Amino acid sequence: AAVRPCRGNLATALRRGPFDVVVANPPYVPAPAATVRATRGWDAGPDGRAVLDPLCAAAGTLLCPGGTLLIVQSTLSDVDKSWELLAAQGLCVSVARRARIPFGPVLSGRTAFLEAAGLIAPGQRTEELVVLRADR
Repeated sequence: AAVRPCRGNLATALRRGPFDVVVANPPYVPAPAATVRATRGWDAGPDGRAVLDPLCAAAGTLLCPGGTLLIVQSTLSDVDKSWELLAAQGLCVSVARRARIPFGPVLSGRTAFLEAAGLIAPGQRTEELVVLRADR
């Protein structure tokens, strides 16, 4: 069968869907203040969930029966909450992959904020990336 890729934001995907496969690497980095245009690619509000919550809430609508959603996120932005939102729609959720990595430049520049917010332990300089898989 032909592959028909669609690249865009959640609103675009909702208009064009449903899909057999959705791959998402949304902004998930907790941010201390309102996002400016230059940082929208990673800033996702104080808890890192500004994009994850609407994406997870729409997952059942985005997927065809038998469809699969793959979401990349950090444990700093509450993987359990994503799991719960996906499972609440009747999706079968699993962890496809995990990897612990050193902080890159964005998180390295936010350690004081992340520590003050209780999102990392004092001195922590690694994060765990998780790929959640949700099947309809």
